[in-house]
Amino acid sequence: MKKIIVPTDFTEVADNALKYACEMSQYTDSQVHMLHVVKSEKEESEAIAKMKAQASSQTLNTPHPIEHIVIPGNIFDDIPGAAKQQQANLVVMGTHGLQGMQYVVGSHALRIVTESDVPMLIVQEGTTKTAAVNSILVPLDLHQETKQILKIACDTAELFKAEIHLISPKESDEFLQNRLARNLAYAEGYLESRNINYKTNTTDSGSGGFIKEVIKYAHYANIDLLCILNFAKDRLIHSFGMDAEQKIITNEHQIPVLIVNPRTTYQDAASIFAQ
Repeated sequence: MKKIIVPTDFTEVADNALKYACEMSQYTDSQVHMLHVVKSEKEESEAIAKMKAQASSQTLNTPHPIEHIVIPGNIFDDIPGAAKQQQANLVVMGTHGLQGMQYVVGSHALRIVTESDVPMLIVQEGTTKTAAVNSILVPLDLHQETKQILKIACDTAELFKAEIHLISPKESDEFLQNRLARNLAYAEGYLESRNINYKTNTTDSGSGGFIKEVIKYAHYANIDLLCILNFAKDRLIHSFGMDAEQKIITNEHQIPVLIVNPRTTYQDAASIFAQ
């Protein structure tokens, strides 16, 4: 059975993450596991009671009963660790954005993502998009690992019969532009081989303003889900600025973001969207 982990700190943004995860479970026939990290085992029973109360306070429809996991530790190590131990296919997590002061705030969310072997889907407190995904935006850059996010984006598109939008920057450097063109040609060929409907777009700006243009386009095109790779650990090869991932997961339009660490060990079965 597929599993979706939802870390909770009992705030409204965690409510939104739980709601989104439960909607997703209906499409993927997954079981939702709520997760809370405590400082000591003495807090476990109280945490379980709070999770049950949080779930009961919402109208949630899931194909399987919601499970509750409480672990002592810290959120940075133990949320990714619990997801791996539970063999979860996806973590749906809320972020309070750059201004919050709760458990999971701003760059803290990205730090948790960076430690995770499991794909993570980030929502914000004001996210109104539902899990019924009709359009997916995939930014294309210079990295060879692009194929990893394309695989997951295509799995998602097949499940929801969604359209994929590919977006890349306009580079003035001929070498870089040719490299981007090769990546785009690969992506188009891969999408066509899987019979996925898609659109391609090139921004007017180069790499320097690319992330701003990505977010602008996502809002303009009414995108339901952004799919990106996380290169936060490897700043030396980052194409679009040191805080690119941060800007995307806390985007001003609060569009959900599916973010994956580039790893050669990802297998087809690791995607919750694989059919």
